[in-house]
Amino acid sequence: MASFFTDQQIQAVLNKYMQEAERLFKQRAQAARLELTGDLINSFKTEAATAADNFVSARLTMAAYARFRDLQRMSYFRSPPLSSMEYFVEKVGVEKFAYVPGYDSFSKPVTEIKAINRIAWGLKMARHRYPDVKRGYRGIYADPLLKDVLPNLFFDIKQQAGLTALRQLKLMFS
Repeated sequence: MASFFTDQQIQAVLNKYMQEAERLFKQRAQAARLELTGDLINSFKTEAATAADNFVSARLTMAAYARFRDLQRMSYFRSPPLSSMEYFVEKVGVEKFAYVPGYDSFSKPVTEIKAINRIAWGLKMARHRYPDVKRGYRGIYADPLLKDVLPNLFFDIKQQAGLTALRQLKLMFS
């Protein structure tokens, strides 16, 4: 019995879906704002589908520290360094914060550096006072595969299997 669905065709379908999975993972990680540097986003690597004896595989990898970046509960035993908090505030932008600690809504700090310092100090002290941070589920690890990629992949495979079966029946009865 001849096979109408070759390993090369399976590889092509799998590669298409691996690229889609990589795109979705990157999109979810960016939407969850897991980091500011881009190292996590750039760490996603897709290995092309390879075929062996009756077996086709592909792999999508990311930095090993990615899961630690998105822990559901984080405990800070020490407050972070002020310089790191200042860098964070600078990167995010002063205008993104609701207020500058120590100033009311009518007055503002003289310089942006002073505002950055005050906001960073406020964040540092908040971490010190409330060391446990509970984060909600972000769904960037399994959801792209389970909800978007795999159902479409299985649908395409079922469609191709049906076409193969129909071709075999046509061959048998012709």
